[in-house]
Amino acid sequence: MPALTPRRWIAVGVLIACGTAALVLWPHRASVAQSPKTDPKAGAGKAPAVPVRVAQAVVQDQPLTISAVGQVQAARQAVVRARIEGLLTEVNFSEGQPVKQGQVLARLDDRSLQAQVAQAEAELKRLQAQLQLAELDLKRYEGLAEQSAVSTQQRDQQQALVAQLRAQVQSQQAGLSQVRTQLSYTVITAPFSGRVGLRQVDVGNIVRPSDAQGVVTLAQTEPLAVVFSVPQARLADVRAALGQPQGAVVSVSEREGAASIAQGRLRSADNAVDAGSGTLRLKAELAPAGDRLWPGQFVTVSLNTGALPGALTVPAKAVQRGLKGAFVWRVVQGEAQVVPVQPAWQSDVVVVVKPVADGLKAGDQVVVDGQSRLKPKSRVKLVGEGGAAVAEGASTGKP
Repeated sequence: MPALTPRRWIAVGVLIACGTAALVLWPHRASVAQSPKTDPKAGAGKAPAVPVRVAQAVVQDQPLTISAVGQVQAARQAVVRARIEGLLTEVNFSEGQPVKQGQVLARLDDRSLQAQVAQAEAELKRLQAQLQLAELDLKRYEGLAEQSAVSTQQRDQQQALVAQLRAQVQSQQAGLSQVRTQLSYTVITAPFSGRVGLRQVDVGNIVRPSDAQGVVTLAQTEPLAVVFSVPQARLADVRAALGQPQGAVVSVSEREGAASIAQGRLRSADNAVDAGSGTLRLKAELAPAGDRLWPGQFVTVSLNTGALPGALTVPAKAVQRGLKGAFVWRVVQGEAQVVPVQPAWQSDVVVVVKPVADGLKAGDQVVVDGQSRLKPKSRVKLVGEGGAAVAEGASTGKP
């Protein structure tokens, strides 16, 4: 057998590699050849229905309201302070107690001032006695002067003495009045009727007029007021509310969506729109609400500015915004349709739309949840609050 040259070795290696590759690939090609061809359209079908929640468009008398966050304020509030420096000797109120105007709330040590009053009264009596004697002498001098028994100089001197004593009496009376006023400041009274807060100082402490917290805070809780702000875009509604003869009705609740706990009337508005926030501050007076409202409490305020009779309304969640304006998704025979709408008035809950030809009508079902997956003519599946399917054409919500 002749010896293999390098070229023959290379040829033999190539043959072996080709044979090996053929043995590996042959079963795969055979299986592909034997498998049936699949139709690319066989798995194509209709897109699944989009689950949505719907509500009905309804015609109703729609009240026009403005919702805002407000703060309850007392009709009057004052920090009761001592008007002079002194030792607090009595506290005559209980914390949170209703008090009447003029009721004694506290007392200061008044012994020093009592002594000053007694001293001033004694000095006044002494001066009054001197004045009385000088006036009697003046009468005698005037009679003697007519008879030329005394000189006119003596009479004039007596007149000057009487005038001097009268001035001293007036000065002493003013001093006595001042001391008595200081003495009255040792009795701290309620400036008006209301409810006291927590006591800020105890008996035995020195109190001063400069004390920031004073002795106690007094608030007049009947009637209460509520102050709230509305955006300047609603100024037309605010003007209509202020123009009502008795003031627009205001309802107050503890939080949004909760039941009303007090009602009142709009009384006044600020004289300028706040440049920083673009809002106008309003103030309303509330009817007595017992202990359900407290000064400083934050509440939800609803201001009634009028009503739109026979308005076509949809939930605010149904109205979407696009490049061509506002629109809603209407469900007709299980398909979604885009319907343009023209909002005439809206709140956080409901939108009033202008009725137009071939547009939205009362009783139409509009989508309020699930709009992000919708396209024109998309098939829809109505679901309830818990995700359960509902009957075709049924409404799952109210505006």
